[in-house]
Amino acid sequence: MKTRKHNRLDSPSAAAPKFEQLEDRLLLSLLGFDLEFPQAPYDATGTMAYTAATQSFDADATPLAFRFAATEAKPIVPPRDFQLRIQVDSTGGLVGGVAGDDLLIEGKIDRDGDGVYEYDGVLITGEILEFGFLDSGGTVDQYDFRFDPTGGQLVDAGLYAGKDIGVTMTSANSTFANDFTVDFNGKSQGVIAAIESLAPPAEPGSIAGRVYLDANNNGMDDGEEGIELVEVALTGTDVNGNAVSLTTVTDDFGNYIFDNVMPGDYVLTETQPDDLLDNDETAGTAGGVVGDDVISEIALASAQDATGYTFGELEPAAISGLVWVDFNNDGEVNFNEDAIQGVELQLTGVDDRGDAVSLTTVTDVDGEYVFLDLRPGNYTVTEVQPAGYVDGMDVVGTEGGTLGNDVISDIDLGIGVVGMNYDFGERPEDTGSYVCGQTHTIGWWRNKHGKRLVLNLNGGAEATQLGNWLAATFPNMYGTEAGENDLTGATNYQVWRFFVQTFKARKCGKWWKRRRRYKSRTKVDSQVMAVALATYVTNQSLAGDVAENYGFIVTDYGLGTMTYNVGNAGAAFAVENGTEMTIMDMLLATNDQAVEGQLYNGDHQLRALANAVYTAINEAGKCGCSGEALRTWFQNRLQQLLSSCLS
Repeated sequence: MKTRKHNRLDSPSAAAPKFEQLEDRLLLSLLGFDLEFPQAPYDATGTMAYTAATQSFDADATPLAFRFAATEAKPIVPPRDFQLRIQVDSTGGLVGGVAGDDLLIEGKIDRDGDGVYEYDGVLITGEILEFGFLDSGGTVDQYDFRFDPTGGQLVDAGLYAGKDIGVTMTSANSTFANDFTVDFNGKSQGVIAAIESLAPPAEPGSIAGRVYLDANNNGMDDGEEGIELVEVALTGTDVNGNAVSLTTVTDDFGNYIFDNVMPGDYVLTETQPDDLLDNDETAGTAGGVVGDDVISEIALASAQDATGYTFGELEPAAISGLVWVDFNNDGEVNFNEDAIQGVELQLTGVDDRGDAVSLTTVTDVDGEYVFLDLRPGNYTVTEVQPAGYVDGMDVVGTEGGTLGNDVISDIDLGIGVVGMNYDFGERPEDTGSYVCGQTHTIGWWRNKHGKRLVLNLNGGAEATQLGNWLAATFPNMYGTEAGENDLTGATNYQVWRFFVQTFKARKCGKWWKRRRRYKSRTKVDSQVMAVALATYVTNQSLAGDVAENYGFIVTDYGLGTMTYNVGNAGAAFAVENGTEMTIMDMLLATNDQAVEGQLYNGDHQLRALANAVYTAINEAGKCGCSGEALRTWFQNRLQQLLSSCLS
């Protein structure tokens, strides 16, 4: 029983053409098409073989002549060769070609008979498109093939313009038994000819798309803002085997287009716009595979205008903050507090794509840090505690979060949101026991020397920084929680007058109207304020070097970082007896126990304990105008005078 089958590589569902009776070898058309000129027979000495293991169908023969027209036949002169290499599966279906060209015809042709070969070498090459077979039931079987012309001198000469190559084969002594699961072989002879092309001539089309700002992060172009002047490149190979390299830029609306593009396989590549993050890409109407800033495997058909190739971009988010010396531990950057450079900050979290984020940076010379180019997500900022400082107050920034020890977590960032003021406060380490020249007695602060010092701070009697610092640092004693004792905005003169009132402890003046029930048995209010004033004037960043002219020792952080043992007065500072505390922590502890400006809420026992400690600290400062402190002052003053003279 005869079996016939035909396979088209590009259209497996197409109806198989009918085979025709073998009559004239030059008119054979197993493919169902009329063979046209040019034509070339190949002889019966050729061989054909099929190897089932590799699914390889191979034929080798000798091309004999070439007919350019019915009346024009020219011999193909040695050396000459005919080769056919394809792959056919176990059902007879065409798998495709092998590496390189599937059809190769070589030889020499002297078309005008003048002894000069117009064509010499590779005459025709082609890639397989279609395969058919006929088992005759005997020892003569038939096969046919359709090839797409890919090169060779005859193809380059235009002899196959708009045509495919048809190859018919008659295999004598064939062992083919309609079974592609076993090897078979035989002879081969037949005709190579031009036939009608499977497809019309290719026509150019276009590829177009848009680059846009994906404001809602949904991966779709919803008519959102386009991005201009973004470079997009088109690369690939057209249907004629030509390499393409084209570039363009987007217009004012983010649109781009590549016109006059021949059918072929292409890749679109976007140059990532500055200051934006890559978001989702979308393949358009000619298909494709998306990647980061690239859409590949775009199969553009003839005359196709492919659209919808979009590149989405995202506005980046950021988190920034500061690490600083929060001397008064109020959680605010104020009163010339110093930045800390070189502190390590770590950012961890998960972005909107579910990707883990882990970044590290350090603070700059201004103590600032920033994590840029963040996708929307949930983040945590962790500070590595810097050496030489004591952990202070940390501050949650503008986008909220959860505060921990040196860590701020649950920071939810939206698209393009900049979370600011995620700050980490540090306090200076203690600098040892305070020394002579860092404090003074309450009587000294009350007299003309103390008055002159206070009135010369920060620019003069009308300056307000001292009053604001006292109010911000000790709000229960001198700030917004202190009622009529609030020193916010008070001038230096007003601060000094306030101190004098505490010293006199009289029932007059606005600061004492509310104290008639709490007539003090001690001058603890004056002692505490004297220590606070000494803490301020000995701190170079707060008061400069003015206090040196009055015998004080001025350092970076002054008296505040010095330590003192509270002895048996621990209750007055909410610590165990015998605790060594910094002067600043003692003042803050006293502030914590003040109510509406009244120290220790009038508790006489606690006031007495505190009075003993603060008095001892202030009395030790009696040497402020003598001894080492006085010598230091004279040396500094002499140096200033010498410098002035020399300049």
